[in-house]
Amino acid sequence: MTSRRRIPWLHLYVALVLVFLFAPLAVVVLFSFHETASLTIPFEGFSLRWYRQVLDSPEVISAIVSSLQVGLTTAGIVLAIGTLAGIALARYRFRGKSALRGLLIAPAALPGLFLGIALVTFFTQVNIRLSLWTVTVGHLLYALPYFFLVAYARFTRFDPLLEEAAHDLGAGPWQTFRRVTLPLVAPTLVAGAMLVFALSWDEILITLFTIGNQNTLPLVVWSSVRHSIDPSVNAISALLLAGSLSFIFLVRRLLVETRR
Repeated sequence: MTSRRRIPWLHLYVALVLVFLFAPLAVVVLFSFHETASLTIPFEGFSLRWYRQVLDSPEVISAIVSSLQVGLTTAGIVLAIGTLAGIALARYRFRGKSALRGLLIAPAALPGLFLGIALVTFFTQVNIRLSLWTVTVGHLLYALPYFFLVAYARFTRFDPLLEEAAHDLGAGPWQTFRRVTLPLVAPTLVAGAMLVFALSWDEILITLFTIGNQNTLPLVVWSSVRHSIDPSVNAISALLLAGSLSFIFLVRRLLVETRR
């Protein structure tokens, strides 16, 4: 009886936690349709003016393109490097293995401010012009440890008997990797790549120090809210939320189709 009585209270607690977490998102989405620039109650009517303002802004569109370029490039390179590093460190023994693993993880323990200052100092010393490519290098350094930890843990838990069985059936190394190993580890690697893209998309400190004349979306949003709240930021946030949910849905559908 005691456990049964506690269940409604547990449900209430979970509901309150969910409301606390998602209520700010609902408020942002609601006021992105506000007819006026006011961000307070009462709500005075629905309008798409802030969405039109965002979509008609060359600065915002250019920033979105720049963020996509940096994020996708970072995710692709980290996916390749992190996967190879995870395989090498999980399956092979060689001198300096522990040192290399520590070197790959070390940037995760450093503040973004420190990494940004270190990178801009390095680029200045070697006369490299700041651009989106220098931002990409900074994001690579920042995001690689997180993907490596995910990939390393997955390959450590991978059953080598599955590959041995494929070899016994006549499959070569590449065929074994493509038809046995990759389908089993693909969900983990895709999830890690999504994490890298999200980290790159939201990163602002390293970007602030390593970017040139261009802008990424976080920098545009930050500059818009430095002195006052621009209602168009609500529209940007709502569009990002919709894009993120759509992306997650499509990836999940893709993984389900792959498993079939």
